[in-house]
Amino acid sequence: MMHLNIKMRNMKTIKLAVTMALVALATFTNAVERPKLNVIPVNNERAIVAVSNENAAYMELSILASNGDVVYYRQTKDPVTSYHKLYDFKNLAHGKYVLNLKVNDTNVTNGFEVSAKGIKVGENKMTFDPWFAFSNNELKVSYLNFDQEDLYLYLYNDNGLVYQKRLGKDFSITKGYDLTKLQKGNYRAVLSSDSSDYTFHLSK
Repeated sequence: MMHLNIKMRNMKTIKLAVTMALVALATFTNAVERPKLNVIPVNNERAIVAVSNENAAYMELSILASNGDVVYYRQTKDPVTSYHKLYDFKNLAHGKYVLNLKVNDTNVTNGFEVSAKGIKVGENKMTFDPWFAFSNNELKVSYLNFDQEDLYLYLYNDNGLVYQKRLGKDFSITKGYDLTKLQKGNYRAVLSSDSSDYTFHLSK
C-alpha cells in the first residue's frame, strides 16, 4: 500500500473533527491475551512447540518462509489453554522461517533457522491488533505501537479514499474521529504501517 502516492479523483475532502476517544488504555491492555510460546529444539530436525494461555481460546499456528509463503497452518478445534506438539522440520528447505501464533487479537512471532547444523531459534515478539469501535458517529482507535512504526489512518467508502491522517510513531495511539458529517453508507477504516494493515468495517 503506497502511503504517499494515493491519487484522489473527483473526491471531496472531508474534514473530520478529532475528539478525545473514550477508551482507557489500561482497559485495552488488560483485555488482551498474553500467551506464552516456547520453541525447544530436541535434535537437528525436530523441535517442541509449547503454548500456554491463561484463558481458553482458539489458537492459530502458522509457519512462513522468508518469501512470505505459508508452509504450515493449524487451528485448534476447540478453545484450549495449552498446546504441545513435536514438529519435524526435516522436509523444510534450509533457510529462515517465522513461527506465528495468534490468540484472539494477540500475535506472538518467533523467527527460526533450519540448517545442516540444526534448528536455531530466535526471540519471541508479541504484538496486539488495534482496537476499533464505532458508536454515536464516533470512530475510536487504540493501538500499542511496540515497534514505533510510522502509522497512518485511511478511511474509504465504496468510491475510494475519503480521508487520510498520519498518526505518527508514538508508542500509545488513542484517537477518536467524529464522522457525523459523513454520508450514510459503508466505510472501511485501515490502520497502516510499513509492516501491517489492519481493517475495520463500519456502517452509518
